[in-house]
Amino acid sequence: MPSLNVLLALMALETGGAETHVVGLAQELKKRGHHVIVASQGGCLEEELLAAEIRHFQVPLNSRAPWDLLCGLRLMIRLVNEYNINLIHAHARIPAWVGHFASLWTRRPLVTTAHGIYSANLGLKALTTWGDQVIAVSEDVRAHLVQNFGVPKDNVTVIPNGVDTTRFAPDVDPGPVLAEFGLSAADPKIVYVSRLSGARGEVALKVIEAVPELLRRHPKLTTFIVGEGDKLPEVERWAEKVNQDFRRPAILVTGARTDTASIIAVATVVIGVGRVILEGMASAKPVVIAGEAGFMGLLTPSILAEAKRHNFSGRGSNQATDAEAITAAVDKVLAQKELAQELGNFGRQVVLQELSLAQMAAQVEEVYFKALRRNDNAAHR
Repeated sequence: MPSLNVLLALMALETGGAETHVVGLAQELKKRGHHVIVASQGGCLEEELLAAEIRHFQVPLNSRAPWDLLCGLRLMIRLVNEYNINLIHAHARIPAWVGHFASLWTRRPLVTTAHGIYSANLGLKALTTWGDQVIAVSEDVRAHLVQNFGVPKDNVTVIPNGVDTTRFAPDVDPGPVLAEFGLSAADPKIVYVSRLSGARGEVALKVIEAVPELLRRHPKLTTFIVGEGDKLPEVERWAEKVNQDFRRPAILVTGARTDTASIIAVATVVIGVGRVILEGMASAKPVVIAGEAGFMGLLTPSILAEAKRHNFSGRGSNQATDAEAITAAVDKVLAQKELAQELGNFGRQVVLQELSLAQMAAQVEEVYFKALRRNDNAAHR
């Protein structure tokens, strides 16, 4: 396939599922011979792009303020022309909206990725554009786009998120993190990773609520809460209360970390949703799907298809995430080491066979060429 010049546009490059997705996609597209540049407001993940020699340009794509939208459009058009961009790929509403007008102005096709379920009220619908082709990360997101936004079914391709199976792997050295926190490799550990804001922050509090009972059953247990957001002070406060009650640092609230592969490497079990679940699976850890949308519990072969359909988010479950459910799921693998190993190996194999970053990038590439063919046909009518 011919080499493409691709502009990836997103709101910012702070830690998060969509942001990590874009960084990984940029790196993999470059490996496949394409020239990639990234536009966003910026953030801590810029360092990963820099290390991969992928250029990042600061563009205000995280603000709906009219001046920022106009400034963003002007800068996007300049980037498309200066770097001879063949295609724009936008992630999230604001980058897609700005990308839409940049696409019209420069006559370059626009591809968007829908990373989740979006509000479909009239005001937000007016600010939502989907481009020439749309990538949905799961089947339920595809159905949502078709039913609630009227996106033509043929324009939507389902491509599950992919994870770097080299970066997240069973052989990642846990030593640096164990040394940093003074932990023993033999003792059990929970790792929960998420944005600590809104409803997701509430899930972190449910994890903390589950810890005392788990500590009574597994006294040497340590729990990591990784992330940042407006709920962080409350999370820190409740974690400190548990630590005081048990007279040791049983819960470690780390804030945002960019070394999530090393954090996950120390885990006995990983709790989260979406990309965090994929990263835990790739690292051969048993994973518990616990989110604001619902609780699916331990990922086993029997629920894999349903979990994939809903992007490992907990959507589709009739069970709410609560402390009791978390306790039961975590206790099951802490008490049964053979089961933990079996589920970890199962998850790793699923990722290698179906959910690797390389597989995802190859499918995204196919969508790019589909959008380019459609754009060329339209130009010659």
